[in-house]
Amino acid sequence: MQRFLLLLIFSLCLTNFGNAQTYNFLNYNVEDGLEQADILSITQTKNGFLLFGTNGGGLGIFNGYEFKSFKEKQGLSNNVVFSVSIDLKEQVWCATNSGVSKINKNLANVEKNYLKDIPFYVGYSNQNTNYFGSAKGLYIYNQQTDSIIKKDFNHEVLDKAWITTIYIDSQKNIWIGTQKDGVFKVDKDEKITVYNQENSDLKKNYIKTIIEGKNKDIFIGTIDGLYLIKNTNLTDLEIPSVDGLFLTFTSAVIHNNHLVLGALNTRLYFVNLDNYSFSLFAPENGFDYKRVWCVFNDKENNLWLGTIGSGLVKYIPNFSYYNQHSGLLNNYINAVYLHDDKIYVANRLALQIIENNKVSNTLLFDEKNQFNYIYHIVSIENTIYLGTNKGLFKLKDNKFLPTINIAEINVINEDIYTSYQSKNNIYFGGKSGLYQFKNDTISLVKNAPKASVYNIIEYKKHLYIASENGMYKLSDNNYEFIGNGQGLNCTRARSFIIDNNLLWIGTNDGVYIYDRNKVVVKISNEQHLSSENVYFLKKDKNNNVWTGTNKGVDKIAIKSVYEALSDSTKTPEINNYSKNKGFNGVECNLNAVEVLNDNELLFGTIDGLFIYNKNDDLKNELPPILSLNNIKLNFIDVDWSTFGETTNNLPVNLSLNYKDNNLIFEYVGVSLTNPEQVVYQYKLEGLDNNWLPTTTDQKAVYTAIPPGDYTFMLKAKNGDGVWIEEPLTFSFSITPPWWQTTWFYVSAVIAILLSFYFIMDYRTKKLKKEQQVLTQKVDERTKELREEKEKVEQINSKLETQKKIIEVANKNITDSINYAKKIQEAILPKATKLEKIIDFISILFVPKDVVSGDFYWFEKMDKKIILAAADCTGHGVPGAFMSMIGINNLNQIVLENKTTQPDIILKELNNSIKKALKQDDKDSESKDGMDIALTCIDYETNTLTYSGAFRPLVYIRNNELFELKGSRQPIGGSAPNDFAYDLHTIPLQKGDVFYLFSDGYPDQFGGPKGKKLMNKNLKDKFLAIHQESPAKQKEILLNDFNTWKGNNEQIDDILIIVIKI
Repeated sequence: MQRFLLLLIFSLCLTNFGNAQTYNFLNYNVEDGLEQADILSITQTKNGFLLFGTNGGGLGIFNGYEFKSFKEKQGLSNNVVFSVSIDLKEQVWCATNSGVSKINKNLANVEKNYLKDIPFYVGYSNQNTNYFGSAKGLYIYNQQTDSIIKKDFNHEVLDKAWITTIYIDSQKNIWIGTQKDGVFKVDKDEKITVYNQENSDLKKNYIKTIIEGKNKDIFIGTIDGLYLIKNTNLTDLEIPSVDGLFLTFTSAVIHNNHLVLGALNTRLYFVNLDNYSFSLFAPENGFDYKRVWCVFNDKENNLWLGTIGSGLVKYIPNFSYYNQHSGLLNNYINAVYLHDDKIYVANRLALQIIENNKVSNTLLFDEKNQFNYIYHIVSIENTIYLGTNKGLFKLKDNKFLPTINIAEINVINEDIYTSYQSKNNIYFGGKSGLYQFKNDTISLVKNAPKASVYNIIEYKKHLYIASENGMYKLSDNNYEFIGNGQGLNCTRARSFIIDNNLLWIGTNDGVYIYDRNKVVVKISNEQHLSSENVYFLKKDKNNNVWTGTNKGVDKIAIKSVYEALSDSTKTPEINNYSKNKGFNGVECNLNAVEVLNDNELLFGTIDGLFIYNKNDDLKNELPPILSLNNIKLNFIDVDWSTFGETTNNLPVNLSLNYKDNNLIFEYVGVSLTNPEQVVYQYKLEGLDNNWLPTTTDQKAVYTAIPPGDYTFMLKAKNGDGVWIEEPLTFSFSITPPWWQTTWFYVSAVIAILLSFYFIMDYRTKKLKKEQQVLTQKVDERTKELREEKEKVEQINSKLETQKKIIEVANKNITDSINYAKKIQEAILPKATKLEKIIDFISILFVPKDVVSGDFYWFEKMDKKIILAAADCTGHGVPGAFMSMIGINNLNQIVLENKTTQPDIILKELNNSIKKALKQDDKDSESKDGMDIALTCIDYETNTLTYSGAFRPLVYIRNNELFELKGSRQPIGGSAPNDFAYDLHTIPLQKGDVFYLFSDGYPDQFGGPKGKKLMNKNLKDKFLAIHQESPAKQKEILLNDFNTWKGNNEQIDDILIIVIKI
């Protein structure tokens, strides 16, 4: 009777599991770095590394990021590793085809090989005992003799049996499975109980796996079925074979209150430990691994499978999905809708209906339908309506019917994207704008914005429209555009939801939350949104908002958003779901999302229909397991054992010479659930005041560390935001050079004091002697001074006359220079005037003297703006003369000759300067000229062209700085005639920032050490302020310059032009 009930339960479960849903499995194979694709056993180290034995590839090691192997060339006794186990000392034991290898816990080297002439097929470590099974009985490791010896039970069969599996239960009974002799139970008194074909219900004596379940139940997997030993009774669970062959269970593990069984028939079996009901994964569920040889549950409760031929497999339970394999005609899902327990799914070939987890109906698109694309599905008065690429249709009796007579003139024959049902009206949004639906007729709403409408909602008694141009609000039959003035900076709005009387808006610039005519918060990449290109928003039944983007879906905890609004120290809690979490479809579509129930949501993507199950999406509460793997000294690997004592191949109490002060710490945080989302923070205590920003890099680089005592501190968090409680630490010291030691300082002070004493004593004696001599000389000189005084008075009278002559001359020169300044100011365009004309340009111009050798030049012609920043030879008056020549020639070249191409302008400017200064004459001594950077912004082509003579163009795009070097020739001076200057063309993008500048700013001396500012620091400053407006950047640059200069003299003219697109 019991067998019949179990068989009935299993049959029902087969029916329940045999639906069209597909489940997610992440497969690692040879292409991913595996040494060999046959995985014979799996275990896990204390630091989280996955270890697995292979059929010829040695011992595999996986940390979530990369695969490594330990093979015969590293000392392993054989590359065929049947079993891997780890003892209490964290030593790794490999049962191989040529004996047993013991590897130290750091996986650095083989400590010893044992019995290389005997193949061992299984190993098992329990407490302080290590067991190994061979073809001729059981062996055990003897710690006292450091040897593996034969274990004899004085049992004729067991002592010679081919052992296939070993297990020790909670009662410390040893269970031994054999190839031909069934199961042996050895209790702690070494009393032996045998289960075989002769004395029990076992059909075959070949035992593959043994494991304990609940209530001391023992499960036995064989080559022909699964058996249960309850108390002392063995029962055949009679699992039917799907393919008619022997049902071979190769391995077992306990996972989420289920016994998971690997098999050799492209199935993965699950046994509920409470009621022994069965379920399975099969090919129709996406499980396509023919031979599962071993199963393993890791520290984070991930289920791993070792297969024969298909490598390593991880089960990802968060999502299941429908695709062509499941009965869909096409994987590109345009729209999804739930109605009367039916799921309507629109793809590129048909409208399909899913009932009871199976595709129950398929309505193909054809020429009779008139459309071939469904954007939107909705129920109105219990009738299904379809927004298509040929207008609005309804579904009746499995037929597509137009909403109005096709012959009518006002038929709307274009894309319909969305709908909204208010109390009094039904609206649709489409390619041409907003439509109203009445009496089965759809018509365009007058005065509505002429733009594609993607979503419609009523919020605070007003109608809001999400469109390709942004968001509109309908108020008193007028449409108000909601944009930058209200804080909404997107160019396209796509979706709405209302929560807590706030309007959430999904846009191509992230998620905005709107209230009372203004945006109150924006959620973007900064808050870890997977992408700011949001297609849909959907609120589930657990107080979360889901965003569908081009890079996956995100779950936003609503409560955390509102907490962050009131507390700036908090950030929204956002979980990202992409391929690494089972969401293989990645890119979502606008109307392809539905809430099924309290726990499940549907997401339509470009690669299938995905089902999220909250019950399978468990938070990983285990933080990453951190390991410091290596420390590089002066950028190279070193053998730390030469420095003294080591632990885990790293030095203990490390003390370094002051010259060895460059260290690279290499580390890894193992979190196998989602390794790509592990982030790290570190700091070097003694050098860093605060923790550095989070990073995904697995190394920390410190160079030129000064002498002192330090502790490197490292912490990490997993993809669910769980940080380790205590940081990993490594302490070391760097000894100072002898001249920085305490004894040297003391000796130096004593030496200085003694020297000072002897010097002062010598000086005192010398001064006394000199005083006597001076007294005599003073008397003699007093007489001479009286005579000299009369001569000086005569000379002073003459000097006073000359001073008045010089003052008159100086005034004339100053007046001339001031007049030259007025001429230069008249020629130069006013910077403030230029900035008012063009608000995206700002000019910082600070001459060193009254007149300047730097100049800027500007001209606007048609749809082009030409800008130049030049640095003439010298500064002051000489530089000013050269700047006037340069400005005059630029006006002639551009305004008269109509030349706008920068390289041609520079070429002609070079020729004209050399001609004006007669620099080609053999007897000419003039070497004057200028360095210049010149750009042309073309609004028609949306490009910027640039040429330079020794002056660069710096620009910043997407937070990255680029520098274009000018040609290595000046204008005039040594430059040859007709020299061809390089031309660079840059396509413009919104947000680009360009900088033209002379060398005065970076060459200025100042700061705490009185050094030059340098070009690198100026470029870093550009990068730090580039998001500000040009006017604000000018203000910051001037303030920073004055701060840097301090009381130092300005050494050169300052010129910086800022252009922000």
